[in-house]
Amino acid sequence: MAGGKARGVSGGSSKKKKKGKPLSKDPARLAAVHATLSRWASVNGRASELSLPRMDLHTHSTCSDGRLSPTELVRRAHRNGVNVMALTDHDTMEGVPVALKVARELGIRLIPGVEISAKFASSSQQQRGEEDNVHILAYFSCCGPAHPEELEACLSKIREGRYARAKGMVQKLKALNKPVKWESVLDIAGEGVAPCRPHVARALVEAGHVYTIGEAFTKYLRDSGPAYVAGAEQPAEEVVRLIHRTGGLAILAHPWSLKNPSPLIDRLKDAGLDGMEVYRSCGKDPAWVDCAGNLLKVGGSDYHATGAVEETDLGGINLPSGAMLQFLTTAQPIWLSALRVILEQFAESDVESMISISSCWKGDVTIRKTDRELILILSPLLMEEERMLVQSEALRLGLSHSVVCEQGFECSAVSRQM
Repeated sequence: MAGGKARGVSGGSSKKKKKGKPLSKDPARLAAVHATLSRWASVNGRASELSLPRMDLHTHSTCSDGRLSPTELVRRAHRNGVNVMALTDHDTMEGVPVALKVARELGIRLIPGVEISAKFASSSQQQRGEEDNVHILAYFSCCGPAHPEELEACLSKIREGRYARAKGMVQKLKALNKPVKWESVLDIAGEGVAPCRPHVARALVEAGHVYTIGEAFTKYLRDSGPAYVAGAEQPAEEVVRLIHRTGGLAILAHPWSLKNPSPLIDRLKDAGLDGMEVYRSCGKDPAWVDCAGNLLKVGGSDYHATGAVEETDLGGINLPSGAMLQFLTTAQPIWLSALRVILEQFAESDVESMISISSCWKGDVTIRKTDRELILILSPLLMEEERMLVQSEALRLGLSHSVVCEQGFECSAVSRQM
């Protein structure tokens, strides 16, 4: 699962394939695609009559810099007719467990995700002492990341850097005679949430120094702005490899925001990048489609619930069925491998280690301990192929397999003797 070479649609032969009839003009093929996507989107059959799911792969909650709680965010998705959504908060998966629970109740398939802060500098940027802030989206199976402790160690380091970064910005703003209170920044961020630049921007608005968040960024907080401070972002290539090691799909977020995208994209392709966002509120961006080449081409609203007139609403990006199918078919083998790793880890780790690891899990899995057994209850969202894998791996690893009912949902479970 480690990176190094591009996976999925980015790999394979370089020979050009003969193009068939466009999907939109092939009714039989289109119906088959819609049926496949509908089965995937269904939550215990609740969405089985969908003709085509509505999907949003980029959303934020109050666990980072969004304005809606994970519960409120999922409810808005339901109100907007979204059937599949990814929660992709900045550098944290803290909101995923709650979002998964609410999504199940509302018949929405939720993809555990995270938007990881990274950095990159081309050779010319290095000479000038500059670097690009890069955001890489990670998408995991319904059971969450494999090796969650490794992923959480990286995310925790970045979040700690956010506190130091925000404090540095507050100090710079004070020197610029635009003081904001550190306590105000923390209050805006919320309890336990690592402050992001938008939180500092809101503090500037509340202090009366600027009228809008956009003005705060333009005047003070933009990259290389007078109050800008770098954080503890990780090198972009390393982030892609980390996502692969932990069983995720790595997608470059909003490449149009980068100062120097071409060398970055080339390097990330070499590191194994799976795809890029190319769909925006105005539709598919041809320039970024060309730049993506053979990579997955996806998109999402990047919804934060800011209330800004120009903000795209949750579910507002029209991702076509072909793009959704490519995402799913690329993700499935990666997520199957991650599920296999999770089961191996459960079978081979000692009880104390397994309990410790489970505290880092941000997927739809539950660990239970009895006097005699350790039980791993897996997500009810597992597809048939995944359920079959659980059964075969349980046999191979010497685990007991069963089907249990959890809150009205049938779940695969494996157990081992204490």
